[in-house]
Amino acid sequence: MSNTQRFVSLYGFFAFDYPNYWVEETDEAGHYIFYNNNGGQGALRIMLLPNEFDGEDAAVKMLEEVYKQNKNFDPALMAVGENRFVSFTKEHEINGGTFTVYYWATAKYDKVVLFTFTVQTALKTLPALQQEKQEVEEMISTFEFLSGEDHQH
Repeated sequence: MSNTQRFVSLYGFFAFDYPNYWVEETDEAGHYIFYNNNGGQGALRIMLLPNEFDGEDAAVKMLEEVYKQNKNFDPALMAVGENRFVSFTKEHEINGGTFTVYYWATAKYDKVVLFTFTVQTALKTLPALQQEKQEVEEMISTFEFLSGEDHQH
């Protein structure tokens, strides 16, 4: 039937679908890590962060801040269902290698969810990696905040 499965974060804050052949792990920092188990080259990391802004428009303020802080990286605003994402791309030097990191950030009144997809820059134009990036974008297109988090801290 379907080639995807549903991921629901710890405490049920958010969920999205991902391909069956991607592996999901959690690292020591509590970040969710996904990668293509079929010899994939990229790694998707998902971080749940607190929203530093308050009020009814906290999510909008946070996305405006992310946009502003990354304006040198040609950020784009995209709508995914009820959610708004700011996406941008950065190059990083890590242990002597050059990596391209694709970022997608979305926010709710009390939470920010940051998706980062990291690939070796030298490989980023390969069809297999382009395919993986497309799969990540499809995962993000199924993203939703769950109502289970409608509690105030």
